[in-house]
Amino acid sequence: MIKLTAINPFGAMISAQDQTVDAITALDPKLLEKLLFEHKILVFRGFSPSPDEEYLGFCKKFGDLMHWEFGPLLNVRMEQDPKNHIFSKGRVELHWDGAFANQTPRINAFQCVRSSIDGVGGETLFVDTSKIIANAEKEDLENWSEIRLNYSTEKKAHYGGDVEVRFIENHPHSQHKIIRFIEINNEDNLDVNPVRFDVSGINSKFINKEDFFDKITDKLYSPQYMYRHRWQAGDYMLIDNNSVLHGRAKVEGNASRHLKRVHIL
Repeated sequence: MIKLTAINPFGAMISAQDQTVDAITALDPKLLEKLLFEHKILVFRGFSPSPDEEYLGFCKKFGDLMHWEFGPLLNVRMEQDPKNHIFSKGRVELHWDGAFANQTPRINAFQCVRSSIDGVGGETLFVDTSKIIANAEKEDLENWSEIRLNYSTEKKAHYGGDVEVRFIENHPHSQHKIIRFIEINNEDNLDVNPVRFDVSGINSKFINKEDFFDKITDKLYSPQYMYRHRWQAGDYMLIDNNSVLHGRAKVEGNASRHLKRVHIL
């Protein structure tokens, strides 16, 4: 048996209640996908660890896997001299995966292999952008629909380049609106591979870059829209990568973590 519990302010946790269903691979992928696009995030707790091939097999039930130069599975560990800040203990800015790639994953899948409780911080941050749009004032929506964003970053790990997006886009697999946004003012990513940013208005409409950025960032970090997840060893997670922006709080102290990430198309 499993138990479904709502997470505040969004998302749901699926818990294994007994030994009858302790392997995540035994769960119905069609049901999980339905729940995922209803709740935007699914956290799985109490299930047995999965070796890589078994974990990849579970992910393949949802669709084709995105292959990078290292393959479909990325080991996210904290490193002493990281080439990319996602392997550091610093803050990771809010973003969506695939922004600087040829394809945008439909689902992000994570398995937490190890997570120490030493130190503080390091929570993974998730923002439900569709909820922000649903609660927005009509004037804000009209202004946001006029905004175009340009980002660039040097390729030092497995991603990099230039991208241009509309601030508000249609979810590619449903009808609701989503936000495309990457934070740039990250003090922990100035020396590794910072993201450069510009904003413009459609039809040459003037947009105050600093004012826009500050207001949107405040809204994204509001507890009304942001879920902060502290990982426990054994956790799994599925994320609607189009509806949800994610990042990471800075790690303080000796905390360590090992996540296995897979992108599903």
